[in-house]
Amino acid sequence: MTEDVPESIRRIISRIDPGWPEVIEVGQGWYPILARLNEHLSEMAPGYVVHQVKSKFGSLSFHAQSSQDPLNYHEEFLDAIRAAEWESTEACEDCGEPAQTYVIRLWVWTLCERHAADKRA
Repeated sequence: MTEDVPESIRRIISRIDPGWPEVIEVGQGWYPILARLNEHLSEMAPGYVVHQVKSKFGSLSFHAQSSQDPLNYHEEFLDAIRAAEWESTEACEDCGEPAQTYVIRLWVWTLCERHAADKRA
């Protein structure tokens, strides 16, 4: 990972389960959502593990388990993830400002007007 990734995001990367790529595939506009989510999940399940963090159909897609045990079901943990994913549908992927969903060149994005115009150009 490069030096320009904030420490809050490096903490999430450090939780990625071995065998999964150590990347966060979202724009930096969603970094504050991820940082808040990580803090909340860390309090609920200190040993939680991440499998994948990406943008999918214009929203955050955060795949994680509350522990290394795949059979350990934690409803509050999953609810926190869903809330963050929902929050991402209203924040620009690039800057975090209020946004809406756009389809640009067959790709679904959640962007503010300025960044949507940039992607169309």
